[in-house]
Parts: sequence; structure tokens; C-alpha cells
Amino acid sequence: MLPQEDGMSASEGKSWRIGDGGNWSFLNGRWADGPDGALIPPDGGGKEYAAIADHQAYGDFQARFRFKFRCPFGGAQLLFRVQDSSRYYALDIPWCGQQNRSRHFWAGVVLADGTPLKRYLSLDLVTGICPEHDRWYEGRLECTGSRIRAWIDGRPVADVEDHAYDSGRIGLMSLITIGQEAPHFADLQVEGSPTEPAPWPRLEAPAQHWMTPCPEGEPDTFQSYPNIIQSKSGALTVSVPFGNPNLIETRYTVWVRSSDGGHTWSDPEPAPLPEGFGASFVRADGTWVCVHVQQDGAASEALHAFESSDEGETWNGPKPLDVRGDWPEEFSLRANLSGQALRLRGGTLLLPLYCQVADPPSYQKVYTNFVFRSTDDGITWAAPVRSDRNNRADPERWFCSGDFNEIGLAEADDDVVLGFGRPGTWPYMWQVQSNDGGLTWEPAALGPFPGYCSTLTSTASGALVATHRFPYLAANVSWDGGVTWDAGTILDYPLWANQKAIEVEPDVVLVAYMGHIVEKGQADVRLVRLRVTREGLVLDNEH
Repeated sequence: MLPQEDGMSASEGKSWRIGDGGNWSFLNGRWADGPDGALIPPDGGGKEYAAIADHQAYGDFQARFRFKFRCPFGGAQLLFRVQDSSRYYALDIPWCGQQNRSRHFWAGVVLADGTPLKRYLSLDLVTGICPEHDRWYEGRLECTGSRIRAWIDGRPVADVEDHAYDSGRIGLMSLITIGQEAPHFADLQVEGSPTEPAPWPRLEAPAQHWMTPCPEGEPDTFQSYPNIIQSKSGALTVSVPFGNPNLIETRYTVWVRSSDGGHTWSDPEPAPLPEGFGASFVRADGTWVCVHVQQDGAASEALHAFESSDEGETWNGPKPLDVRGDWPEEFSLRANLSGQALRLRGGTLLLPLYCQVADPPSYQKVYTNFVFRSTDDGITWAAPVRSDRNNRADPERWFCSGDFNEIGLAEADDDVVLGFGRPGTWPYMWQVQSNDGGLTWEPAALGPFPGYCSTLTSTASGALVATHRFPYLAANVSWDGGVTWDAGTILDYPLWANQKAIEVEPDVVLVAYMGHIVEKGQADVRLVRLRVTREGLVLDNEH
């Protein structure tokens, strides 16, 4: 029995239906039929809801379907050539608040290769379509041999070739992260010649692929935005705040420590520095320095630091940063920490902050980043320099400033600093670059991929790894100093994805991030270890 209307074959173009569910396999709950051809998954945040048609497979085929989003966070996927729960292709439409309220529509093709990490074969901005909630869109997919093509509302979104799978089952996945209302589908139609599929175990819930460094939750609140500091010895400390990140609330913070690169973690201890790590760095003598911003007073008095000479056991401060030189007139409060401090290979330290500035002749306020620079291990700092070179002194060559705040910096080559900043309403992150160790900066340019809340890490073998929110929690890798990048890898589906990343061993990057944040009391700070290889990112959690 085929999973569509009674007596109708797939080639006749009739919409598939769930019926009694006997011909379908479900993940995280049974789907149901709705009016007007709708295929409706369960609701509930922090879940991936899948429905796979059990009893036929397709090699070459065409498929059409409709989909709509019902809240700002999630994803809609057509799964095809499905082998099992972790091996398939997907036409993916990712969805998040910053992206959809800024009117950017993205779609791509994902390869799930049997590992917990999902790799994009393509991910592109779809022009001419505005993302709206409760609006139906039509997706179309065509597979011929190794060629995969896709369209949304008649506009091409993917044209790729891949040889991983030549046939398999077809189904749908509805992803919901923050929020409760899962995306809906309708009118799934498939044209092609179905074949008898290979036996399979049906859908199975994926095993947890992340580590939980702090297994103790708090019944009436959340684990929130983690931060990392790495001691001179290589030992790691992760701060885990408890509170509602929606309210910018921190009730209290605990620390967990690791001496084996993040494989195992100590029991949580009350944080000796309640203010948190802020933007941190470690001096050559092993002193921890945690920089914070205060919003009262003059801009030149905004920065202060706490210091610890015993790996965080005791602290002194706050002490104002010794900043020397003339501050730019446009630097203003409220200034905020923008990302982690960066130590260059030659020892220079860079510290980014962001604030709003007004840029004549547009008279439009934008966010931008300023970078403080120290050549004496953070004892003194040069006055901040704007990381997006503007040209207000030469109005004949004036151009609009980039609008970006949270930034991740890394050294792509000796004294060549690259960074990606969270964009305002732009579809791509803003890319900044300095070719002289942070003394001066190029005009900011649009970067190669979307994202928010980015961290950029350079590895021992010369790779750059950009981790960021959207799509989902994702990473992009470059092996040529940031000139070209891969299409991206999905690390996990939580969409808050506030995260910090650090190289903990040669070519191994530890990422600490927020989980779904949908249920209070959960141990929702997560860690993954990523081994960076020429073939792609590989999960490396096992000891």
C-alpha cells in the first residue's frame, strides 16, 4: 500500500497522506493529516519531527510540497534517498529570528553521512522571496542520477552533484528549536518509479552527540551562555551561568574544569568571579585577565579588568585598563564587549568592543567595532581603532558603513587578522581585515556566509574555523586564509547557539554553546570537540 490517497499511485500526482500511519515511520511523535492536504507534525520545542514513507524507494524522481513556518525558529526539510536515520539527503530551509525579520530567505542541500554532523552541499540566499510566518511556500526537487536540483516558489535554490546515495526512501522533517509551533507541510507529491526499498530499522532517535559539562540543572530556570578560558597549562575552565537569557538574567554562575582537553569535567563549583569571564586572556606569566565594560562615566573609563594569579581561585580588581592615546570622537557608550581577546603569534593582544556611531553624511546610526591593541601583554593599551575604515575625511569617496556588532577575530597569517561580525539587517556577516596586526583596518566587506554570534578560530595546521548561529549551530572552514570557504556543517540544531570556541589541541576545536533553552531545569550547556581535517570537520568527543 502506497502512502497516499487510497487507490492512487505516486505517478498520478496525488498528494501523499498519513492515513493510519501504518506505512510511515515517525521520529518524536506521530504525524497527522490536516485539511487541504496538510501533513502535520506534533508541536513542542527542542525536537526534530520526522515522517518517512516506509514502503517504497525512489532513485530518479521529482517531488513537490508546500511548507510554512509558524514561529521564528526552526527548519523545514524534505528528506530523500533516505537509507536510515542518519544517512540521507535533505532540501533544507533554515529559519531564525534575525534572518526572517530581516527578510532573508535561505535554502540548501544537506548530506547526512552517518555521523552526527550534517554537511551542506550548498546553501544560498534565495532572492525575490520574503520569509513570512503562516505563509505557504512551494518547494520542488528533481533528482536525476547524481544531479540534485531544487526550487522554492519557482526560483532555483540548488544545483549540485553528489554520489553518496543513488536511491532511498522519501519523507519530511519539521525542526523546532525555541518556541513550540512546528513547521507544517502540505501536498507532498512524488513522480517517479517506486522500487522495493532495502530492509531498514525504521527511524531511531539519534544518540546524544554532545557532552554535558554541568549535569546539574536548576528547576525554575535555564543554563545560559557559557564562556571558556584556557590556562597557560592548557587546562580549561567553562563558566555556566544560570538564568533566563531572554531577560539578560544571571542568578548565579558555576565553573567546571577539565585537564584533558574537554573530555571530562570536574564537579561544578561556585564561580569565584560572579561577574564572569567577559573578554578574557592569559598573560605570559599565567595570570588570568577578564575585561568588562561599565556604562557610567566617560568612554575612556569604560574598561576595567579583574586579575587572578592562581587560575581563578582568588581575584583582585576591578582595575581600570590603562589606555593611552587619543580616543576617536565617534567612540561612545553604550559600548559592549564584542568577542574574545585575540593574541597574535608575535604576542600582540587585540580586544574588540562595539558601540553605535553616527556616520555623516547619512546621519544614520550603525553599530561598529573598535579594537584596542596591546604590545606589552595587556599592561597598557593603545586607544581604540575602528575596524571598518571609514572615509569621512574624503566625502567624494564616501560609502555607507557596515552595520555589525558581535565579532570573532583570528590570525589568518602572520599579522593578518580576519573577523566576522554579526550583521544588522544584512544577509551576510560583515568581514573585517587588518594586514598589520590590528594597527589599521580595511573597509569592512560582506562576508561569504550568513551567521550571528560568531567565533573565529585558527588552528595549528592553518585552518580557519568560523562557528556561528544560523543556519542552526553551524561551522565553516577555510584552508587558504579565508579566501574560500566550504559550504558549512550543521553541528547541532539549537538556534540560540550563543557559543565560544577555542583550539584545545592541534587542529581540535572545542565549542561550548547554549542548547535549546525551552525547558527549565535542563542541563543545557553543551560541548563538542571538532577535529579539523581536509575532508571536513569530524566529531572527536571520545577519550
